Amino acid sequence: MKRLMFLLLIASVFTPIVRGQEFACRVTIDAKKMQGVSVDKSIFNALEQSLSSFINDRKWTNYNYKTAEKIDCSIQIEIERALGNDVYEGNLKAQLSLPVFNSSLYYSPIFTCQDNHISFRYDGNQTFDFDENSYIWSVTSIAAFYANLFLGLSYDAQGPNGGTAFYNRCMNIVNSAPSSESGWSNSARDKRNRYWLLESFTNPSYENVRKFIYTYHRQGMDVLATDLNSGLNNITNAIELLQQLYMKNPTLVSVSIICLAKSQEFINVYSGAPSELKQKVVPWLKRMDPVNTEKYDKLLNGK
Repeated sequence: MKRLMFLLLIASVFTPIVRGQEFACRVTIDAKKMQGVSVDKSIFNALEQSLSSFINDRKWTNYNYKTAEKIDCSIQIEIERALGNDVYEGNLKAQLSLPVFNSSLYYSPIFTCQDNHISFRYDGNQTFDFDENSYIWSVTSIAAFYANLFLGLSYDAQGPNGGTAFYNRCMNIVNSAPSSESGWSNSARDKRNRYWLLESFTNPSYENVRKFIYTYHRQGMDVLATDLNSGLNNITNAIELLQQLYMKNPTLVSVSIICLAKSQEFINVYSGAPSELKQKVVPWLKRMDPVNTEKYDKLLNGK
C-alpha cells in the first residue's frame, strides 16, 4: 500500500494538457513461431504499423483526451499458422489499464484476456476500412471490437453504466460479423469467444461486474491519495460485489479476467491495510482466484 500511495502522490505533481485521441495502445504482431507454408515475415511489419495507426490515430469518441487520460492498453497478435492464399490463424492477447485520477504515472490494470479465435486474410495491400454495421474485414472488426470494449470498461469506471454506448457498438460489430467466422458465434459450445466475452460484461444478470468497475475505480482507486480510509472501504465493497456474482456464476469469464488482471494490485492495495479488512477480503479473493491462494495467504499473514 505504501508503494502504491507513493506512486499516486508523486504522479499527481504534473499532468500535461496536450489533447488528442483516446488510445495509447501498444500493438505487436509476432510471427516467430508461425508454422505452415513459407511466408516472408517482413509483411507483418506493415500490418503492425497499420493496425497501430488504426487504433491510436482514429477518433473513437467526441471527447478530446489529455495525455494523462489516454487509455493504456496493448494488443498482441501471435500468428501460429500460415494456411496458404494469404490466410493466417493465431491468437490475440489484449490488456487494459485505467489511469488513476490525478495521476500520470499509475495505471490500474483491469482486463487481461487471450482470444484464441483469430483468423484473417492479409496480402499487404488491404486498406483498414471499418463500419460497425457492415462487416468489411476481420482484422479491423476484431480491433474495433476490443477498442470499443476498452472504451466501455473505461467509461464504466467513470460513471455508473457509463460505457453502455460502447458495448452497444461491440454488439453491432458482433451482429455484423459472419456467424461462420471463428470467434463471433453465440454457440454454447464455446463460451470463451468474443460474443460470450461481451455477454459476461453486459448481461443485466451480471450487473455486479459493472458496479464493481465503477465502485473499485472511481470511488476506490481515484480517492486513495486524498482519503485512504474511504478508498479502501469502497474497494472492499467492490470486491464483495464481485464475489457475490462469483458465488452465483463461478464460471463467468468477466470475473476471471478481472482477477487475472488485478491479483497483484489487490495484494498491493491491502498490504498495509488494517487486519480486519484483510480478514474480510482475503477469503473472497481466494475463492474467486484460487490460483493465487498462496499469495493471498501471505498477505493475510503479513508476509
